[in-house]
Amino acid sequence: MIGEEKYDYAASLVSKCEDLSFQLGNPTQRLGYYISDALQETIKRQSLGMLNNLDKLVPDFAFNIDGEIDKNEFRSFLAYSNRVLPYVKVIQFTSVQAIIDVVGKAKKINVIDLGMRTESHWTVLMEYLAHRSVSSSFPTLNLLRITAVGMDGEGLRNTEKRLHELAKSYGIPFSYNMVEIENIEEIKEELFTVRHGEALAVYAPIVLRSLLYDPVVLDNVLSVIKNLRPRVMALLEIEAQHNSPSFVNRFSEVLFYYMAYFDLLDVSLIDRNDINRVKHEELITGSQISNIIVYEGKERSVRHVGTDVWRCLLKQAGFREKSFSFQAMYQARLLLGEHASGEYYTLEADGLARILRWKGTPFIALSAWSAVRMIVHGDC
Repeated sequence: MIGEEKYDYAASLVSKCEDLSFQLGNPTQRLGYYISDALQETIKRQSLGMLNNLDKLVPDFAFNIDGEIDKNEFRSFLAYSNRVLPYVKVIQFTSVQAIIDVVGKAKKINVIDLGMRTESHWTVLMEYLAHRSVSSSFPTLNLLRITAVGMDGEGLRNTEKRLHELAKSYGIPFSYNMVEIENIEEIKEELFTVRHGEALAVYAPIVLRSLLYDPVVLDNVLSVIKNLRPRVMALLEIEAQHNSPSFVNRFSEVLFYYMAYFDLLDVSLIDRNDINRVKHEELITGSQISNIIVYEGKERSVRHVGTDVWRCLLKQAGFREKSFSFQAMYQARLLLGEHASGEYYTLEADGLARILRWKGTPFIALSAWSAVRMIVHGDC
């Protein structure tokens, strides 16, 4: 009905959905709660011809959220998610292992984190480097340098303190750089320093999706990354089709994907009244649903596409796909096996990429890339 611009009838249907929804209910009721809210806003905007919202806050690309929140409070929810949701640790650690596989033996390692949220995943790299330092098989590590990119300056500075303390405890020579920008599209080569002899790696954790609104902008950012000549870029993106120009198609895909996600949360976080779970759904999941359904143009920063699309875009931009090592896959399955809900996850191959699924539903894609000189042109 919304697609056909029959807004009064659509509003009455949404009202019935609201009556059946409950923020603290079962997965379907919880999904309905956020879907109904997003549809109400959609009806309001479309019926009034509100194509643009000049007062809309710039989404925080590093935190994958849309709106203003207490960042310290949000980090506590991230820490909570890291503890209780096995997939978070799996995708982070597997991606870091892909970086270790390529640059782990270098004397100087430079890592650019394009969406620094917490430092937890870099403990994996530091632990590896600490173990490496006692082996005569590897050259001495001269420097580990991490460059953190984000729009939360205070958070980036706090992360610097924790990383310095961690590096000191491991006896690792360490340097930290901070790049504070308002949007990922603002990155430029001159913001980064890659010194002679450094092995460069890039970590891109669900940040490039916001650039899909404009192919030129995306290509510019990918060109910046490519020109830095990273030996490897670990890419994490949601495996879904939420970028259709058709509102109806996008809405249908949102229902399919987020029904699976609310089921995942229900299995992993048994207490439906847990304030951490409620806040996770409200600040992260509900925010994403609203952004996908309600907004168009640049305002719609949550734009998920499948691995096949990313593969085409990255190859066009001058990247070559790399395979994941046996060690990375072994570690991922080991981490999943540590949790009771781990049996519902599968990690399947899509070419050289890996797709994490929840009860068969594609969930998150992991891929690794290196910069090459030759660019392959074609249509994506």
